[in-house]
Amino acid sequence: MGEHNVVIAVLPDGEYGTASAASVATNMLNSFHNIRIGLMVGIGGGVPSESHDIRLGDVVVSAPRDGESGVFQYDFGKSIQDQSFQHTRFLNQLPAILRALEEAINGIFGKNMRLRRKYKRLEPITDRLFLPEVIHHQAGCAVCAADSSTLIPRSERADDEDNPVIHYGLIASGNLLMKDASIRDRLAVEKDVLCFEMEAAGLMNTFLCLVIRGICDYSDSYKNKEW
Repeated sequence: MGEHNVVIAVLPDGEYGTASAASVATNMLNSFHNIRIGLMVGIGGGVPSESHDIRLGDVVVSAPRDGESGVFQYDFGKSIQDQSFQHTRFLNQLPAILRALEEAINGIFGKNMRLRRKYKRLEPITDRLFLPEVIHHQAGCAVCAADSSTLIPRSERADDEDNPVIHYGLIASGNLLMKDASIRDRLAVEKDVLCFEMEAAGLMNTFLCLVIRGICDYSDSYKNKEW
């Protein structure tokens, strides 16, 4: 790719989670000893909030904040009776070369705004954000989708801004597929999480990489295949 040699590895079909990701990364490093930069690319569940207008089709990139890694494992910790769950695992910081990519990417898009326009989002009607108390017993429930009273009203993006937006911040990683809006919103408040995914925590202490996730749902019980 350009002047760089690139090696690509994927998880075996049907496998997911931090352990599988760690195994694939370890095998890749055993075969290719001179890898300088790692990118973990895939899909994730968005965490929209008042601070972050995350929409389907946007991209979330892990970025360290306040001296912490850009990824944290939300299902690793200790549970004490009559106390809230305590997260106890701290993942390694990214190397400087990866931390500098955020500024480099923004600089490229700042000089070449038309690069974003190569990619177009689906129609706004396919992007539905439901109230957190709404539970969908069927992932793509058509009845729920047609009831506007269950949706959180959001203004549509203008034509000049309706491109995939890149968000930088904290990504929550774990072995659970997040389909709970209440946990989503709690971690948004407590940790300022931008998205959920299921592999990165298995890599960060052995294969430091930048995590890039395309948002395909809102980490709630509603799922659809359009995104």
